[in-house]
Formats: sequence, structure tokens, C-alpha cells
Amino acid sequence: MEDGKSNDENSIEEIPTLNKILESLVSDASELIRDLNWSVKTYLIFGLMSTLFGIEVLAQNMESLAERFYTPLFVSGALIFCGVAQIITFYRLRKKYSRLFKVQTELKP
Repeated sequence: MEDGKSNDENSIEEIPTLNKILESLVSDASELIRDLNWSVKTYLIFGLMSTLFGIEVLAQNMESLAERFYTPLFVSGALIFCGVAQIITFYRLRKKYSRLFKVQTELKP
């Protein structure tokens, strides 16, 4: 019977240590989710930038298209395509990790 009591006492003594470990895990998880959220947002930022640069390249080189010089058209098309792909990736990742982003507000210490 004494062994049972000593096991209970050891378990009670371990609770503060386990609480400290769990608090550090929650803190680390919150930071990780915050970093993930920022990484997902960068897809939108750089996607918009690439798309706008593609449109700008196309607008700046309209006269060269009349001369049948299609390199600016290819470059602007590639920039627009990459930008749209990044924006689509942003929406896909935002949907995929939406539950984590909602949990982050609950994990804030």
C-alpha cells in the first residue's frame, strides 16, 4: 500500500514540471503558427507583385509588339503566370491551415 502512496506522491510532484513543459510547447506552437501564417501571406504579396510587374512590362513594351518583337510579351506572360500561381497557392494554403490560424488565438500566452 505504501508503494501506491509513494507513486501518487511522485506523480503529484511531477505535475509542476509537466506544466512547465506544456507551457513551453504552447508558446513554441504559437510562434510556429505565427511564422507559418506570415509565410502563407508572402505568397499573396509576391504573387501580386509578380502579376503587377508582368502587366507593367507589357504596358511599357506595347510599341515593340507592333514591330513583332515578342520577347517582352513572353516575359510579361511568364511574370503574370507565376504571380497567378502564387496567388492560387496562397488561397490553397490559407484554406489548408485555417484551423491552425484559428487555434493560434487560443494559444497566445
